[in-house]
Amino acid sequence: MTMQNRGYPEISFVNTDTDTLVNALVKSYEKFTGRTLYPADPAQKFILWIADIIIQERILIDESAKQNVPRYAQGVYLDSLAEIFKDAYRLQPQAAATTFRFYLSTALPYQHLIPIGTRVAVGNIVFETTETLYIDAGKTSGDVPAICQQVGETGNGFVPGQITQLVDVFPYYDRVENITVSAGGAERETDSAFYERMRESMESFSTAGPSGAYIYHAKTASPLVADVAALSPTPGFADIRVLLRDGELPPEEVLQEVQAQLSAEKVRPLCDFVQVSAPDTVPLNIDATYYIPKPSQNSAAVITADVEKAVQDYIRWQTEKMGRDINPSVLVSYMMKTGIKRVEVRQPEYTVVPESEVAALNQCNVSSGGIEDE
Repeated sequence: MTMQNRGYPEISFVNTDTDTLVNALVKSYEKFTGRTLYPADPAQKFILWIADIIIQERILIDESAKQNVPRYAQGVYLDSLAEIFKDAYRLQPQAAATTFRFYLSTALPYQHLIPIGTRVAVGNIVFETTETLYIDAGKTSGDVPAICQQVGETGNGFVPGQITQLVDVFPYYDRVENITVSAGGAERETDSAFYERMRESMESFSTAGPSGAYIYHAKTASPLVADVAALSPTPGFADIRVLLRDGELPPEEVLQEVQAQLSAEKVRPLCDFVQVSAPDTVPLNIDATYYIPKPSQNSAAVITADVEKAVQDYIRWQTEKMGRDINPSVLVSYMMKTGIKRVEVRQPEYTVVPESEVAALNQCNVSSGGIEDE
């Protein structure tokens, strides 16, 4: 017996229709007073004022009641509903991480210690080491992980060699630099992402053997994780592919977080070998020309801006999910909504994208072909 997708109806706990309420109030007034109300009657104006207050209160009541339904709940109300789901909690902001390489001015005949918490800055953004670094005798450098002191996405995106300002100077110091791109910093999990993960949490009643359980636990590792593919090409081998928000490929720091989450004793089945990596990419090339209808030529600048936005929306849609086939029909539909007459799409061609791969933008060339008659 196959499981059917269940649709959830839109619900309302109280009637918030203004006309229905006003009609009921007018009829009640006429019944008790024995007189007919006309639009200009002061009593009619008073009833409209009363109706406005009642409707506002009904809206507040309806919204308050909906906060008890997970798909409508927001903020702390959604957080409170999480208690009915297994191990569900909102992911809090995370700090970016990187790896520093410290250099000594000379090789020493003994082991040199650089204490945990040593700070390195770039501008007003400060990172601190999370382990004590021991540089062995005769060596002049060593590597150590570090984390940003500010949570959120602030510390992301610094390329190797960009974070170099030592705050806590120590003997024999020569220089320091980050050797990996700083990444992994994330803001507090959004309501929509938390709600989807709450529903997926039911998969966690099992260990991470089923694909749904692996997907849930991988998303729990970081708020940045937007899409997960869990495959098993051979028995006992779990191939986990991770994609971040806006179609970004995960850096090593995020992959390590997911790997650690999936390797926990209460998550990974004893016989499973888990490998976490970024998805393979399929190049996405866009080459198109659009034409504006003559009656709309005075709005050409507005239409051009709308077309540019439509193309960006398509790129975001195409690259934000693994296994999504490259579909030029979607590009055409996005562009036609802007008011253009027609569009010639030379690239992309329809391409099937495997479950563990994702489309990645390579080139984009969208130009105007000018004005055409209807």
